[in-house]
Amino acid sequence: MTTSPTQSPAPVQAASQPSGRGARRWDWWEWWIDRKTRWVRDSNPQLDDSVFRSLAVGTGLPSIHQRSTFPFHDARDAADRFLGMSKNGERPYARIYTRLGNPTTEYLERVLFQLEAHHVIEKALAVDEREPTIGSLIASSGMGAISSVILSIVRSGDVVLAGGLYGCTDTLLRGLSKFGVTVRFCDLSDLAGVRRAIEGDPRIVALILESPENPTLRVRDIEGLSRIAEASGVLTIVDNTFCSPFLQQPFRLGADIVVHSLTKYANGHSSSVAGALLGPFRFFEEEVFGWYKDLGSTPSPFDSWLNSMTLQSLAPRQEAASRSALEIAQFLQGQPQVAHVSYPGFDDFPEATLVRKQMRSGGAMISFELSGGYPAGEKLMNYFARVDTPMELAVSLGSAISYIEHPASMTHASVPEADRLARGITAGLVRLSVGLEGTETLMTHLRRGISES
Repeated sequence: MTTSPTQSPAPVQAASQPSGRGARRWDWWEWWIDRKTRWVRDSNPQLDDSVFRSLAVGTGLPSIHQRSTFPFHDARDAADRFLGMSKNGERPYARIYTRLGNPTTEYLERVLFQLEAHHVIEKALAVDEREPTIGSLIASSGMGAISSVILSIVRSGDVVLAGGLYGCTDTLLRGLSKFGVTVRFCDLSDLAGVRRAIEGDPRIVALILESPENPTLRVRDIEGLSRIAEASGVLTIVDNTFCSPFLQQPFRLGADIVVHSLTKYANGHSSSVAGALLGPFRFFEEEVFGWYKDLGSTPSPFDSWLNSMTLQSLAPRQEAASRSALEIAQFLQGQPQVAHVSYPGFDDFPEATLVRKQMRSGGAMISFELSGGYPAGEKLMNYFARVDTPMELAVSLGSAISYIEHPASMTHASVPEADRLARGITAGLVRLSVGLEGTETLMTHLRRGISES
């Protein structure tokens, strides 16, 4: 687990933060709140653009350590490594077996950590702190990252509070009912309602959200939600896949744990499946790493090398795609067959104030409602399934290729219909991930496809 240096913990002021259920449950909770309050939360919403680009490019690609196991120097070296005693600045359990750590993957962990929480490093260096604050792990998929985190947190009898989530995250949480863990879905736009829910149910141990939500693109107040959760000792988990670290850095807003599907914007070329999870180092060391290694959610060295390479161009790719998305969203508003367009970059977007506070731009995701409902959506999907059209009918996103999909029958088909409709996932809703083909080409074919629907 790659780590960040941070400042030595000063004595925690017990009266400044309610201990709540977090302190009763986890011996690292007050340590984390102390550091989170002083260094992790930050008044600057994003890392400076030029610094971000420099960190993403890094100092060159690592070597590909394409091997499953590593030889030990001697019996003592092997014994020490199995006790988690790292050597020469390596991560704990390094150089045993690639499922426990691989140098290529460790490079990607370090770069991603810097992009999400470089401000923590800066504050640590200022006081010569050596103990890590935030741990970073790369997983074999986004769901591998989410599963490792959730299973590290919950126990039988616990409740997880959730907003609108990706279909597989939704079904994972529902499936935990067989182990006595309950998911409770909540309208996260209602901060007062979230506070009542958390304060009224001591079984709630975590709040998990996406912002923007998949696929409606509703934006949630990460800072407001995290402060409510923190006051009761509840962890805030933010899935940052739709934004990537370039558009949004949730730790600065008070998130406790950040997860990603690196398959999307970080990779950007649909050439690899991977995930990432970052959070309180002591928690990751004591709980998360064990679940991560035992679930086997470890990427191949080659996938880590691929993502280290593609991450270098994340900023210019996502910036260009976001510019195109704004133009295409405006174009879609003028189509008579389109009943509604949702795009976070619109000035009249319902959560426009939050977008300006939390995100670098409106991003490259668009959702729109076809007046013709399901039949119109099916026809539009079939149009882009043809080989003579740009973009692809596919359920991924964040690629140089534009992707279009129908959430009600694809990514969110596993969500019960009543819940889908309550979240605004109607039969005519279409999700569009804008790539790099160029606006004229995409708009030409969107016009043709929508007219046929």
